[in-house]
Amino acid sequence: MKRIIAVMLASLILIIPIYGRLISYISGKPAEEKLGYLPQKQILRIAAMEYKPLISEWLFFKVITYYGGKFDTEKPFAKKDIEYFNMYRFLDASTYIDPYNIDSYYFSEAVFTWGLGRIKEVDYLLERGLKYRTWDFYLPFFLGFNNFYFLKDYKKAAQYMEQAARITGDSLYTNLAARFLYESDETGIAISFLKFMIDKTWNQKVKQTLEIRLKALEAVAFLEKGEKKFEELYHRKPSNIEELTDKGIIKKIPEDPYGGRFYISEKGEIRTTSKFAFGGNVEHSNKDRRPE
Repeated sequence: MKRIIAVMLASLILIIPIYGRLISYISGKPAEEKLGYLPQKQILRIAAMEYKPLISEWLFFKVITYYGGKFDTEKPFAKKDIEYFNMYRFLDASTYIDPYNIDSYYFSEAVFTWGLGRIKEVDYLLERGLKYRTWDFYLPFFLGFNNFYFLKDYKKAAQYMEQAARITGDSLYTNLAARFLYESDETGIAISFLKFMIDKTWNQKVKQTLEIRLKALEAVAFLEKGEKKFEELYHRKPSNIEELTDKGIIKKIPEDPYGGRFYISEKGEIRTTSKFAFGGNVEHSNKDRRPE
């Protein structure tokens, strides 16, 4: 035992000066550049010992600080400007070291799904948390929504939502499970989900991200309502989105907060050239669409 303690003390004597210089170096860099190098998560978990929750929260704090330094609603970033891969590694390590860390799960759901489409990676983290936070309805709720809205696995989505219903005893989640099985009102459910997340988040940068997505989806819901009214009046789908204004169904086509342009796809669905992401704008024309 004495030998082990002696080795640990000797290691600390060697590490502390190096660690001190590293902290000094990092503290002098801008906040958005501080993600830096991350050791293997297995090594970190062993080294953390009884400080696992603290180390996990520190990793999350580095991610949220980095993201906050990059995100600017006045000057929207492009995907290439942010080290998303490195962010995910930090969040993976954070939840691996402390699988109870709800902050890392929440941030992953808020940032890595909508704009990036990394649904399976987020679900991988959420599944990890589900094994430990057995009392928490957030995780099956997030998993249920991801499988419903993004992955189109309605049966699996319903199963997760039923799990959330069992945890909460709230019939709301049972009703959502039933709606998932019938594949109904995707945009409406997505809007409700975003409002829930906005209400629960404490970080202003994440909240701004979610509010932009909410505004975009509310525009989609508005156009879907106009498209449905058009079909009721003319017994066909509009040949393009401009027909909604030409026929007086709506006064104007709403703006996409991501800078794109709304259009009607070949399947008759409301889409946007931005794909709900800054820097994702591509040209699209549906002028060749013909009435059915």
